[in-house]
Amino acid sequence: MKRLIPFFLLLYSVNLLAQVSKITGKITSADDVTPINSVSIKVKDKITGTTSNSNGTFSLNYNGKFPITLIISAVGFETRETEVTSPNQEISVSLNPQTVMLNEVVSSAARVSQNILQSPVSIEKMSLQAIKENPSFTFYDGLQSLKGMEAVTSSITYKQVNTRGFNTTGNSRFLQLVDGVDNQTPGLNFAVGNLFGASDIDIESAEVIPGAASALYGPVAFNGLLSLKSKDPFTYQGLSLQVKTGINHINESFEDPKGLYDFALRYAKAFNDKFAFKVNASYLTGVDWNANDYTDVSASTAPNLRGANNPARDALNIYGDEVSRNLTGIGVVSRTGYEEKDLMNYNVYSLKLNAALHYRISDDIEAIYQYNFGRGTASYTGSSRFDLNNFVLQTHRAELRGSDFFVRSYVVSENSHDSYNTRSLAQFINRDWVKDLNGNTVATTAADDTWFTRYAAAFNGTASGVSAANHAAARTFADQGRFVPGTAEFDQSKDASIHNYGLSGA
Repeated sequence: MKRLIPFFLLLYSVNLLAQVSKITGKITSADDVTPINSVSIKVKDKITGTTSNSNGTFSLNYNGKFPITLIISAVGFETRETEVTSPNQEISVSLNPQTVMLNEVVSSAARVSQNILQSPVSIEKMSLQAIKENPSFTFYDGLQSLKGMEAVTSSITYKQVNTRGFNTTGNSRFLQLVDGVDNQTPGLNFAVGNLFGASDIDIESAEVIPGAASALYGPVAFNGLLSLKSKDPFTYQGLSLQVKTGINHINESFEDPKGLYDFALRYAKAFNDKFAFKVNASYLTGVDWNANDYTDVSASTAPNLRGANNPARDALNIYGDEVSRNLTGIGVVSRTGYEEKDLMNYNVYSLKLNAALHYRISDDIEAIYQYNFGRGTASYTGSSRFDLNNFVLQTHRAELRGSDFFVRSYVVSENSHDSYNTRSLAQFINRDWVKDLNGNTVATTAADDTWFTRYAAAFNGTASGVSAANHAAARTFADQGRFVPGTAEFDQSKDASIHNYGLSGA
């Protein structure tokens, strides 16, 4: 270690003695000579770069030899290259407007930047300008307007995008990356839309390969790829705030109008073109729509006999009634279930926090550390209706990036917290209150058998005070002691099942 210390000091001394040159200039439109802001100015074959301000001016510190070439690009304008021969040269560049976006730069097809026309596969891109002009509530909602994209909406906070006709609520063969990091939850094995992704205010672009991308990204990209790129703190600096609002549940008999709110904040700062950081925070909240389709889908009942009076009723959005028995001399009978609105948490939200540190080791190499935290609630429809309740996803990303290479590592962790299956939840609640013929509450393991015994006794006329051969009376007798939604007993049973993790809980 003693031998290494002089070497590090030497490197540090050389760095102090190196000459840092400041390059300044102004970018205007060739049409009307008005200044253009947010123009990207980068040194060719280097990672050094900056952006123009609202006056079209820019300042770039460069530590290297001249001449150099600057690549100047902006959304809606043709890209230009300008040579700088000396440190004090004043740069003045006019950009020609571009009416057809044919030379956009993409990186998803070959993992290096290239013209979209040179890409070996078809790529659809949502640029920064398209994100700003997107009329949907979020940029993620607007992805379905791209060619080859489809979407299934399960919740306000959960939309699943798909390609190639694989239009499912959980597409495990469609890869979603945020700054190169896989955004799928390890437990669910697919990305939960943008519940844990990036906020609109920090997205620079979204690239979609609407077809097989397994050659580059493995079998998980068999149905396609969505690559989201966030804004570089060196390029996009300053404080940004965004507020969106709306109203849903209008003219609904079962729900009053409710507000929908989306707040976002971003701050980025660079110091001497060497070190930069950014922080992001966003919060979306609203009341989800109610699933209230009570159509009887009982497989054991003829279609003409189904309905509210069917003893074997199995309603679509009522859970617990799928538990049924064929009682001798009576027929198929199902247990009394609970409506989804009494089981599901419709007060959904999505909290996203992000921080990133960028350090330019040289003009060719940049080190990055990024941390993402996402927590939210969403309704998910799969083999049943699931409530992703207070679900947490965290990612850590460490990357060393050069002008023609990158080395990246990342870690993804999740915690499902209070998530549950509404069907299982209803069945567990139904087993907490059943009484035997003597009025004693039975163990949960004997609850279903006891309930059907009570039903049969009442229907066959062996229960005191109950009319025989009457399905409604038999159900009322079997349901004595049932936990009614909204009562303390119901809420306590529901909470206990949700927090009972494993196979013995919901």
